[in-house]
Amino acid sequence: MKIQLISACALALSLAAAQTVQPLAGILDRQGNRANMQQVNTLRSQKLQHDFSDETAEQRATRRQRAEAVKKGFQYAWAGYEKYAYGADEIDVLKMRPKTTRNGWGATLVDALDTLWVLGMKDEFARARDHVANINFRSDGGQLAKVFETNIRYVGGLLSAYELSKDRVFLHKAVELTDLLMPAFDTPLGLPWQMLNITTGQGSSETPGTTSTNLAEIGTFQMEFYRLSQLTGNATYHEAAQRAITSMLENNSPQDASSLYTIPGLYPLDFDMMSGRFTNSAAYWGGGGDSFYEYLIKTWILSDFMLHRNLDMWRESIQAFSNYAVAESTDGFLFPGFVDGTKFFPYVDTFTNFIPGTLGIASKLAGSATYFSLAEQLLEAGYSVFAKMPSSLGAEAVRFVRRNVGSDYLQLSAQERAQVDRYGIVLERPYYVLRPELIESLFVMYRLTGKQEYADRVWDIWQGIQRNCRVPNGYVGTANVAADASSTGILNTVDSTESFFFAETLKYVYLTFADHDVISLDSYVFTTEAHPLSRDLPFDGTFSSYAL
Repeated sequence: MKIQLISACALALSLAAAQTVQPLAGILDRQGNRANMQQVNTLRSQKLQHDFSDETAEQRATRRQRAEAVKKGFQYAWAGYEKYAYGADEIDVLKMRPKTTRNGWGATLVDALDTLWVLGMKDEFARARDHVANINFRSDGGQLAKVFETNIRYVGGLLSAYELSKDRVFLHKAVELTDLLMPAFDTPLGLPWQMLNITTGQGSSETPGTTSTNLAEIGTFQMEFYRLSQLTGNATYHEAAQRAITSMLENNSPQDASSLYTIPGLYPLDFDMMSGRFTNSAAYWGGGGDSFYEYLIKTWILSDFMLHRNLDMWRESIQAFSNYAVAESTDGFLFPGFVDGTKFFPYVDTFTNFIPGTLGIASKLAGSATYFSLAEQLLEAGYSVFAKMPSSLGAEAVRFVRRNVGSDYLQLSAQERAQVDRYGIVLERPYYVLRPELIESLFVMYRLTGKQEYADRVWDIWQGIQRNCRVPNGYVGTANVAADASSTGILNTVDSTESFFFAETLKYVYLTFADHDVISLDSYVFTTEAHPLSRDLPFDGTFSSYAL
């Protein structure tokens, strides 16, 4: 893909950055080594996607029929948004009115730009483009900006829209917004504030009066900021994202007897921004930690396999995860869970369902049958949470009973034991709010393996969404996945339709059934918000010279 730099001025900035910052942060691993270029070149030529040339005409026809059905579902939801909330952050579907939840800049519209493009909805895309051109990011809607969410939804959405359409307005708006976010990184250790007053540049933690943050919220800038540095030639963005990782590493060591970080590669969730030290010992690959680990390996892929520290950290983390952070349930599924010191807690939320797809990609690149098998096992466990429910939808969080750990069952209440006896799990949070993570991993594993059963499972989940979440003017969550609307009607809804439903859930369902060269895994890598970024931009370790 040929992508132009913004201007000669930006190129000049990149040359200056290259002279003053050598090597770029993340190029060297923690031992000071660069990537082996022979291995890098092998990785660059390696194919990820399955060869689907053996697909039958009947399979192709069914797949395309399903893709068209999903597109109609998106069009139905988008029509409701256009009618009642166009340009707003979200639509309140049941009340038929707009909601301001992300500073009023139009989170749903920006987050969904690339989905509109992929679905071929070019008229709707053009209208959205004109709206984006007039967004005033300096007007914050009377809300503090959640820096992490602003990056993944807005900045990521704008970057992907630019790469797909080549329309510079999206890149200019991405730069404009990111520059407004940069004061969040102006802290003693470069660890970004969770919240930011866009008008004043004043940062704060989400919990007032504290300086706390979490793993995901310091580690989930790497992909977007790396790509922004590539497209502008300005290394400042990349360096800011990497400095946060450096600070975390420099201020915590499992060899430090006073540290709460005890298992190398399993980083605790919470830490203090001023000291850079972890404030508890609980490590988890679900909510609060998920996208940190995801971005370790995906930023490495996006960097043309040159950010060697990311690979170094991922290898350590996935080994620790497989050794300490998974356990088998009484019904034979391998689930992830919380690790606190040496203690394991059999609790798992739906955010962990990103792991199989991400691990599948990483293990295929590494040629590791062992880790690919782990990805498959984790996918079976994640899908079982959906498949066991009458609604075909999975709970936000569940607890499981470990094989040969009788205390897990004994400490449950009578009601919880009844759920385990019936479903094999406890429904800790029994609602489904249109989340994409399992669908994402099923899509990825389908593209990696060609196994039809993965695509069929996505279709089953889509049918569950159609039965239980489709209401007049759009889709909403369901409060109880243990009930199915086919027998009860839609009774208990969760009036929530976040922008990720348009950006992630619907995109991944559609791509499962689209032609296989549409957003190929050999050409794109997805951000945590499902924004595809091109893998076709070469990187030689600087942001100053490209064959663009």
